[in-house]
Amino acid sequence: MIQERKITVEASDVQEALNEVSKQWKIPVEELHAEVLGTEREGFLGLFGAKKTKIEITAQSRPDLMMRSQEFVDEVLKRMDINAHSVPSETERNMLDVQGDEALDYFVGRYGDALKGMEYIVNLALRDPKNEPRIKIDSCGYRERRTKSLERLAEATARQAVKYGKPIRLDPMASWERWVIHTTLKSRSDVTTESVGESPNRKVVIIPKYEPDELRVPGPATMRVRAQRELTERTGIRNVPERRRFPRRRGRKDRD
Repeated sequence: MIQERKITVEASDVQEALNEVSKQWKIPVEELHAEVLGTEREGFLGLFGAKKTKIEITAQSRPDLMMRSQEFVDEVLKRMDINAHSVPSETERNMLDVQGDEALDYFVGRYGDALKGMEYIVNLALRDPKNEPRIKIDSCGYRERRTKSLERLAEATARQAVKYGKPIRLDPMASWERWVIHTTLKSRSDVTTESVGESPNRKVVIIPKYEPDELRVPGPATMRVRAQRELTERTGIRNVPERRRFPRRRGRKDRD
């Protein structure tokens, strides 16, 4: 939706009028349009004095992304007959908070699916990726609860990955959810994380780390094999761990 502003000023020429309105509205001169309405001479009976030109200045501007997003979300809620509305978040920039009696039941959805879908559509339909920040959408404190849940999931999955010695893939997540997983495990020395796949099916993989001196630590055979394989891929050196030696079983002849 394009908004139009108009003002009529008197100035000695068009450029003076444009400069005056540009300063007043804090809009570049290039975005203003001027139309001369007429010229009058000041002074006695209009016979003497300087000429003053009446000029109409027009500016067409597009509402900022937050305002457009808010209008879009409210219109969708209205058409879906959901008793809720969106307001700019008081705690985080570029975030809309959907509030109302039916917001949690009908707008958030299972695992926030409806919320993520609305956020994806808003950014796809309204946002200029090169010039505008990404809009985030929250409702009823969902993001905070989801963040804490993801932090617990990340730690629990990292322990499993280390215990069983194999990478573990999580379910597909939104970009901000993957960021929570990466950030939570960033300081750990026993695992690393990476994102794989394409949106909307992009997911996080939690991968256990191994050091050379850990290869001989007792543990499941599969863990030692995977550790050795990963070490070989990193260094190019195949170092077969020393096998445990057992006494030779005595045969029947030996017993005789």
